[in-house]
Amino acid sequence: MHLHIIFALTIGLWVCSSAVTCPCGWRFKAHNTIYTHRLSNDFSTSADAQPALNNPDAANFNRDWMIYDFEQRADNPTIRLNAKYDFENVEIVNKHLVMKQRAYSQADFEAYRTVSMARIQSRRLDMTHGTYRTVFKLEGDHGGACAGFFWYRDDRSEIDIEVVTPGTSIVNNTINYTIHPSLSGNGSPIPNATVSIPINEVVTHLGDFHEYRFDCHPQQGVDFYVDGRLQHSNRHNTPKFGGNLQLKLWADGNNWWSGTPSTTEVRLTVKKIIAYFNVTTPDPKLAATCKAAGGPSDNTTCVVV
Repeated sequence: MHLHIIFALTIGLWVCSSAVTCPCGWRFKAHNTIYTHRLSNDFSTSADAQPALNNPDAANFNRDWMIYDFEQRADNPTIRLNAKYDFENVEIVNKHLVMKQRAYSQADFEAYRTVSMARIQSRRLDMTHGTYRTVFKLEGDHGGACAGFFWYRDDRSEIDIEVVTPGTSIVNNTINYTIHPSLSGNGSPIPNATVSIPINEVVTHLGDFHEYRFDCHPQQGVDFYVDGRLQHSNRHNTPKFGGNLQLKLWADGNNWWSGTPSTTEVRLTVKKIIAYFNVTTPDPKLAATCKAAGGPSDNTTCVVV
């Protein structure tokens, strides 16, 4: 596989403005848990960067995120299409991060041409339990596309929110909440590991901005939210080790998920990405800073709701 992964960012929905004012971290009110780290990006302050990769106008983004640029060859051409995550499909435009899935015509399909998609991944690979959030809208589709916001370690340890547009797949026009693995060793579904909810039961219009969020706690499991409303709770296979955060927009012709790619360009327009989380190995500098501030208290932690 030809693979380039390229670096990128950070934004916010926070109560306190910086680690200076939150020396002992962020207290997540729902779990009364302190998270020591924050990944935060508010694109409303960002300059245009087309494409974003290695663009000096997207320095913050490129510092903290990676942009994928590699071809994903179909494992079974009778089921899937070849697809490519293309760095040129990730831009910062009009104070938003824009990720594109290029139009894929009937002629493209008949010629078995490669689908052009977009994907970004946090540079941090040690993110554990936390609250992970993004605000985006999905528009332009005329056929299959899947917008995914997820935490990932490997195929046996993954948390997904995936929005599948109207199209040809068996899960088209749904929002899906999953913890992997979702199948047992014999291939049968694991109860409650994944749930699909029709889009119109969750949001009125995908073309409006909505907040997609999942909270991961070692004892309480994973809760999924859209616009602050609980959609699904899952206590199955809560991650125990570090992973990364990703956003992607894709379609590979698989009629069990994305369906035939949209014949028009699909745009995932992101307003914010923010996460409060702990990491696999505590940072002694952060511990020293907290101790010097007097230890965890209402005055040294910031509240996240």
